[in-house]
Amino acid sequence: MASFHEVCMNVLKKVTPSPEEKAKALAIAERMIRRLQEEAEKLNAKITPMLVGSLAKDTWIRGNQDIDIFMVFPQSYSFNEIGELGLKLARRATGGLGEEQYAEHPYLRANIEGFTVEFVPCFEIEDPSQMRSSVDRTPLHTRYVKERLNETLKGEIRLLKAFMKGIGAYGAEIRVGGFSGYLCELLIIHYGSFGNLLNESLKWKPGHVIDPAKHYEDHEKPRKIFQSPLIVVDPIDPKRNVAAALTLQKFNEFRAAAKAFLEEPKEAFFFPPKVPSYPPEKLSSALRERGTSMLLIVFPTPRLPPDILWGQLSRSIQAVEKVLEQHDFKVLNRDVWSGEDETAFIIELESKRLPRLKKQLGPPPATPHQSRFLKKHLTSHSTISGPRVEKDRWVVEVGRKYDDAEALLKDVLRKPDIGLGKHIAEKTAEKLTIYSDDEILRFYSKNPSFQEHFTLTLLGRPKWLLPS
Repeated sequence: MASFHEVCMNVLKKVTPSPEEKAKALAIAERMIRRLQEEAEKLNAKITPMLVGSLAKDTWIRGNQDIDIFMVFPQSYSFNEIGELGLKLARRATGGLGEEQYAEHPYLRANIEGFTVEFVPCFEIEDPSQMRSSVDRTPLHTRYVKERLNETLKGEIRLLKAFMKGIGAYGAEIRVGGFSGYLCELLIIHYGSFGNLLNESLKWKPGHVIDPAKHYEDHEKPRKIFQSPLIVVDPIDPKRNVAAALTLQKFNEFRAAAKAFLEEPKEAFFFPPKVPSYPPEKLSSALRERGTSMLLIVFPTPRLPPDILWGQLSRSIQAVEKVLEQHDFKVLNRDVWSGEDETAFIIELESKRLPRLKKQLGPPPATPHQSRFLKKHLTSHSTISGPRVEKDRWVVEVGRKYDDAEALLKDVLRKPDIGLGKHIAEKTAEKLTIYSDDEILRFYSKNPSFQEHFTLTLLGRPKWLLPS
């Protein structure tokens, strides 16, 4: 078995950008910054273009094709002005390339020689009290990290980012709920190395606090303010938790992988094996072997920014699970797959059919509630058997409104009041298809990207636990 050091050195060689890749990325960035300056002079606009993010800090990993350029405007500009002027400058600098994107204000994303370059306007600030948009901190973040890095720490950060990518915990977007690049950088700066971080993370409990700039005298105050599994106080802004997007799920997935890697270092944690999708004939037998009921709820994908889409999907599948459980269906697993045109909720039930009859407990005999219970059930059409006394309670058997999960879902998913996200409710009302068990093969066979996702859902284990 390879040692921790051997694995890390081998991985570092693979994830460190080549001199040619680095030179090309920096050349594109420098060219775009120069063009922005030239166009700003023509328009008499006062901006300072600057490279930010992992490329600026030299903490990016090979194959990452993102270049982030911020257009820093003086505070004298209005919020609307920096959005409009920023777009105009970016379009001129790229020669008309790129697509307009939206966050707090519009920005431009362009593909230039294989790299995705984002041109983002922000306000110049010296401290967070001057912030007017959430991205205003980013130049300060870049400066903070760069001032604390050396070549060794850059390598340790690359190892951590590659590890997070490999275990599926990299990214602060809602779809992932994991560790952002900036968070990875702060963790390495704080702990000094990838190995130290892994070892120390085994001691973490939910609510663990890291305060690099020592903004707080003790850790109880940030715990009361932020209340999340990991609290990393932004050294630039004491009112911000850099780990706010981290879910308890990803917090624990990282700690589990850290322990496993320390016990048995393998490159599979960084470069997980590609899992071949089940061929349709094997999928059918795999579903039968489970002895459960699998439902696939398919509807058109709403055209929304990713974080808004995944926020609504997360809330909506929780609402679906709640409705099922309110009607006594036991949900074993749930998952979401979203493609460009179609989205699917994957629901695994202990059984999609329930007995028509359901026993319902009433009050103890000879209590004040007895009369009301008897009156209700002696005249109710839903009462099939009873009422009668069993031991110390009145009981009845009533007929369920829904004894089939598909029928329940077809009814409730067209109603906006069950807790679905607004845009999800609109799409399920527009078009809804439910596949169950072997019927799933029809959808599976025509969607290669769904095949890979569904195979991993059925395997039900992290990729680093899969055979290489």
